[in-house]
Amino acid sequence: MLSWTVVITEPINEAGFKFLEDNGVNIVALPPGANEDALLRVAPDADALITRGGIKVTREILVASPRLRAVGVHGIGCDHVDLAAATELGKVVLNTPDALTVTVAEMTIALMLSMTRRIASADKATRAGDWARKYRDLIGVELMGKTVGLIGMGRIGVATARRLQAFNVKLLYWSRTRHVSLEKEIDLEWAELSSLLTRSDIISLHLPGSSETHHFIKAKELAAMKWGAMIVNTARGRIIDESALIEALRSGHISATALDVFEEEPIRSDNPLLSMDNVILTPHLSASSLEAMRRMATQVAQGVFYVLEGKEPLNRVT
Repeated sequence: MLSWTVVITEPINEAGFKFLEDNGVNIVALPPGANEDALLRVAPDADALITRGGIKVTREILVASPRLRAVGVHGIGCDHVDLAAATELGKVVLNTPDALTVTVAEMTIALMLSMTRRIASADKATRAGDWARKYRDLIGVELMGKTVGLIGMGRIGVATARRLQAFNVKLLYWSRTRHVSLEKEIDLEWAELSSLLTRSDIISLHLPGSSETHHFIKAKELAAMKWGAMIVNTARGRIIDESALIEALRSGHISATALDVFEEEPIRSDNPLLSMDNVILTPHLSASSLEAMRRMATQVAQGVFYVLEGKEPLNRVT
């Protein structure tokens, strides 16, 4: 029996390790905080990589790895992998989009509720002993009756829309592909992007990270939104022009935002968002539930193993 070597670039749930170990795979796990140089040192001996996005899988790494047959992405976004090089060099790239749909949709709703009810600010005020803020600036708004605009209607957008039904909101969405049957099923209205921006009280982003979606929301789009609109982003940080968003938050045109992703990650210590009270920030953990981490780890391990065994994996990207 052949012994394959799989390099795991960042920590994953033990379920993924167990699957590989049970199938006789040799595992090389990089330590937390490792970088591209560390990966480059071990990649030439790897038959497959499992990556979570913290280390870029560059053309240089792919070229230096003649044995490499598969790159498994623990998650959805593959923007940290040089897909053109992988295709050219015959490396299979796969991901695990189904594993985290529910978890990210739930996080989107959690951020939306925290933002509308000012939960993060209220927590800080309570800890600081400023009880009286409940009568001043901690009065939130109900989600019920609001118009919520979803930009992007992939798996997570659909799952978010289904969950928002329970809050009796007006649901708009924009995507390049219309979902007519879904519109009828859950009373969902497709709208031109310009219409969605002007009509929505809350906008939630569900686009993939790509050159086409880079700064999809910039100063022009922010200016088109309702005065006092709110934004949630659990997709990719580069979708929003952060500088333009900061100015819109300072002016009050955007009254609040909840961000799980940023243009630069980890977020820089001098980023103005860190000191703004109308902003909720989380460290790119929308997919980080125990259940989703188990699913992603198992599915990505299975995916790269199938490629090594000569089988076609689910969710092949290249």
